[in-house]
Amino acid sequence: MNGVSNKSGPIVLAAGGTGGHMFPAEALAQELRRRGWPILLVTDARGARYADTFPADDRFEISAATPSIGGPVAKAAAAISIARGLMTARREFKARKPVAAIGFGGYPSLPAMKAAAMAKIPYGVHEQNAVLGRANRMLVKGASFTAHAFPTLEKCPAGARTIEVGNPVRDAVAEFSAANLSPTDTLRLLVFGGSQGATIFSRAPVEAISRLHEDIRAKLSVVHQAREADVENVQMGYARAGVAAEVAPFFKDLPQRMAAANLVICRSGASTVTELSTIGRPSILVPLGIAMDDHQSANARVLSEAGGALLLPESRFNADALETALATLFANPERLNVMAEKVRGCVKANAAAALADLVEEMLERRQAA
Repeated sequence: MNGVSNKSGPIVLAAGGTGGHMFPAEALAQELRRRGWPILLVTDARGARYADTFPADDRFEISAATPSIGGPVAKAAAAISIARGLMTARREFKARKPVAAIGFGGYPSLPAMKAAAMAKIPYGVHEQNAVLGRANRMLVKGASFTAHAFPTLEKCPAGARTIEVGNPVRDAVAEFSAANLSPTDTLRLLVFGGSQGATIFSRAPVEAISRLHEDIRAKLSVVHQAREADVENVQMGYARAGVAAEVAPFFKDLPQRMAAANLVICRSGASTVTELSTIGRPSILVPLGIAMDDHQSANARVLSEAGGALLLPESRFNADALETALATLFANPERLNVMAEKVRGCVKANAAAALADLVEEMLERRQAA
């Protein structure tokens, strides 16, 4: 689509808190930039940590907080923080004159989209998870559209204009969308705990792998992203088990490592589930137990019900359960290949383009009016 005649003003993309909100926003920014749109990023201090490669022409940070957590004092402080973010966004929008805004969830998007509404700037929201987030729930009533990643969207208010587009993936992920796994005698395992990694991801996999038959351990090659405080213990555990392993607190090339893996053990955040579907890799998914509204379990079911993943609740994520799962899967590599095929396409592809189309349709309607 390219029916919008005026591209003089920027499009606001508001996200924050975690990479799960920031990465889809970055993917949309890449697509909109290809179409000639300038991008204005609005985030908070936490979101800024994920914005090193974000292709924004301009950006500013706002204050935000979760208004529904804690006692009366904490909620009052959160309300004050959001009010400050609203005032900052209104001031910056007046100076920068954006033509549209998209909120990706996380509480920085709340004051940004409210400021857009007050300034008569059309806005839409994108929900990455299978359960509509609480910030987005406060925004859908005034949104031109509510785009979502998965076939179902729980907790969405009646009357919202919902459209399944998928989850936008960054170019660094999309380039591996057609990556077939090369036949090899090595079993490549990738382990990571997401942006909210936990010590259990450092303990259970190492102990489970150390119990596997030596014939399997001899074939294993593990890439393990562990908390910095756990790296040394994880390395020592693999060394004692005689398993080749690369352990680090962070891997910048995680999509490439996912594409090289035969199996992935990870959380089931929206971006992770989408990347597994895009690249086509089987997984053992461990939803974050404290996730709000248990949205990670809903995300995981998208892949597990298709036959492309095993869902292992955090309460049962221990060495015994993991040893059983790994022994079963590694004893039958062909099952891993079948799972890989089943997981492909569980999340709609080309989401960045579909979402960019929605943004331009929204602007066309505004111009026509």
